[in-house]
Amino acid sequence: MIPRTLSSQLKSAAAITLYLCLSACVGVGISLPEKVTLKTDAYRAQSYRSITPQITRTATSTPTREWCGITVWALVIPVPLKLPVCSSYYEQSFGSDEFGREVVLLDTQQTVSSPLYACGPLMVLGPIVHGYEGNALCGVFPK
Repeated sequence: MIPRTLSSQLKSAAAITLYLCLSACVGVGISLPEKVTLKTDAYRAQSYRSITPQITRTATSTPTREWCGITVWALVIPVPLKLPVCSSYYEQSFGSDEFGREVVLLDTQQTVSSPLYACGPLMVLGPIVHGYEGNALCGVFPK
């Protein structure tokens, strides 16, 4: 039979070990829109000549609804706090070059990125989730 103090110490050691292992499974994932604007060669050519590029019109693709918000990870259970209030789209801004031809001056793309990168002792369960890429220690859950 195990003495009472040893039994208490074993329970404490097991609880501390379990707590340390599970602490890597708590976190927050944030999904927000990210807008990237790239200047084309025509834009850079006008800027190089000290000419301020003038945007004459803009063409935008049909926006796609995306889920935005946060996901709170309580142990291994995700609690999503998201709403479909963000949008993804692609946009081109047109203007005239030095010869008067209409050219694309700016390319803009807005996307909602929200992959979850995670590491921890319970990541061995990651392949259960569709789309998981990684190993038993670290991996990524794509959007």
